Amino acid sequence: MDQYAQTSMSYVQENSLSNSSRRIFSKKLDSFEETYKIFLRSIVNNYFPTVENRNASLNYCPPIPPDLQGPLIIHEVPKTFSLTSNSSCHIDVQFGGYYQPKACLARHKVAIIVPYRDRWNILTHFLFHTHQILQRQQLNYRIYVCEQAFNSTFNKGIVMNGCFKEILKLEPNTPCFIMHDVDLLLIDDRNMYTCPLYPRHLSVAIDKFQFYLPYAQLVGGVL
Repeated sequence: MDQYAQTSMSYVQENSLSNSSRRIFSKKLDSFEETYKIFLRSIVNNYFPTVENRNASLNYCPPIPPDLQGPLIIHEVPKTFSLTSNSSCHIDVQFGGYYQPKACLARHKVAIIVPYRDRWNILTHFLFHTHQILQRQQLNYRIYVCEQAFNSTFNKGIVMNGCFKEILKLEPNTPCFIMHDVDLLLIDDRNMYTCPLYPRHLSVAIDKFQFYLPYAQLVGGVL
């Protein structure tokens, strides 16, 4: 069920964060750390509503989302698709890559961290494909595309760590984090993007590896 396709296509720098840029300004900001946190949280509360302050009167969404489709076909990105404007494929996605169901109260709140640099077309395909799946899973989610600054060797670990720290400043009560390679596309939406009690490897079967579980050589992709 946990099957993925690896795309070879190479989207927009929307929702980008940079650990490196945070490090550059650390000397200026550290003395104002509390003010900085309050400022960031005020942005989130004003512009990015969460489950805690919206739809409080609704019932919880069903334990098993009713619109899941199971095995999926990977579609090409429509020429009319745009990250900078609303699309029929991304109904209700708010600025900043945020979504929550309107008809019910999401059971899961998830932050998805996507380390990224110089893979515009791949990112486009990832967001076009993934937003639709996460909405069918009835999640309260936000996708963070975290872009490394400068032209040094790409360090995915540092980018993800920096993004994680910045997310906690924006939304300190985020209970679930998923680290996601930009070139992996979920091909079965029954693989729920939620966090159980213990960490789990979501991308255990990838078409590139003939859906073989390569734990001895690799733990990565989607965690």
